[in-house]
Amino acid sequence: MRRSRWKESEIEDMLRELPKLKDDRSKAEVYARIHDKKRKKHWIPLIAGVASLFLMVVLASSLIIEKKGTTSQEGSGSSGKLSLSENNETADLERQDASNKANPSEDEQDYQEFSSKQAKIESKDEVSEIEPGKGKKEKNFAQAIYQDDHNNASIITMGIPDNQMNFIVPISIKLKNHDQSDTLKQLVNQMSDINEEKYGLSDYFPLDIKISQGKDTATAHIDFQENSQLLDEDTLFLHSMEETLSYNNIEKMTFSTGGKQGAMFAHAGYLKEVDIPHQKNRTYLLYQKDESSPRFLVPSNMGYQDFEEALQAGKGEADIEGISPAIPHDLKWERISSNGDLVIIQLSDQAAIENSEESLEALEAILFIAKDFGFEKVKFENAPIEEVGQLNLTEDILVPKAPNQVN
Repeated sequence: MRRSRWKESEIEDMLRELPKLKDDRSKAEVYARIHDKKRKKHWIPLIAGVASLFLMVVLASSLIIEKKGTTSQEGSGSSGKLSLSENNETADLERQDASNKANPSEDEQDYQEFSSKQAKIESKDEVSEIEPGKGKKEKNFAQAIYQDDHNNASIITMGIPDNQMNFIVPISIKLKNHDQSDTLKQLVNQMSDINEEKYGLSDYFPLDIKISQGKDTATAHIDFQENSQLLDEDTLFLHSMEETLSYNNIEKMTFSTGGKQGAMFAHAGYLKEVDIPHQKNRTYLLYQKDESSPRFLVPSNMGYQDFEEALQAGKGEADIEGISPAIPHDLKWERISSNGDLVIIQLSDQAAIENSEESLEALEAILFIAKDFGFEKVKFENAPIEEVGQLNLTEDILVPKAPNQVN
């Protein structure tokens, strides 16, 4: 190996003669400059990667376009049948779609939940528009039947004792396509079919009697069996039949026992016939056995001298289980007057009436009290609202045809 012609001592002397170099930069500046150089070098592979990705996208797009062109040509030349590769792609897409459905993202789950709730709301709205009564909570108050309801149906009303047998509760059933000349037969049928306990009433019907038409359509004939228990419990029986037949256009009852004219009652004595009064001057109260049973308007067992006295009695508290006032104390009136078959009730400025079930109960009780006193129409003046339920308080209101519809 060739040896250097410079001696170490000579090299050291030459280095000492060189001018001195001095770096005035601090350590922090040096480190920062080195870091900047490194960061600039990191961008180089990133830019290269982006460029590569762009080239791949361009190439893939061209391949897809060529493939679609080939597929369309193959499809037109093979009677619309898919190629095997297309079937595989379709299957892959379907599997991917099924996987997405089976494992939806959080956003998709939220959207599906929202769509489901919206569909339920729209479904309820459609049901409400098509069938107004369906799906709604069943009303606890058995409302009256009016003339408009009566036009296309026949009504059967039965007077049934409450569960303590203190009052007779009239309940009504609407029958469609019923022959009016066959009312008594339909009445007997309904007496056999009625489930009184369902309404919180006594299990009273059917009775061990035969009911048939008397000498005319306004007369009902009742034949008792010998030693019938009803002859001993005549007060309850006569009260029930009077309430029942009075709503079914019957004005008289005739009696026989075992086919022989007349009947011997324990309290009323021997009777051949009894007229049925249609004007009893009673008030009306509310009856409800318990919270699970419907509320019924029930006539009182006693009559009153005038209409206003009966109205005031409708606010009274009865110390009888299941009985409560039908007219609230805050439904006040200033004066009452009448004009023929019309009774006019001038309400006070403090009269509390709302479009609610409770106010409808009170107003219907007043209408039935008016009916019991022989009035055919009621006019409410100075009412705070125009309508309560189906009742228009700005007009004369016809008294109802029958109380407490249960069907």
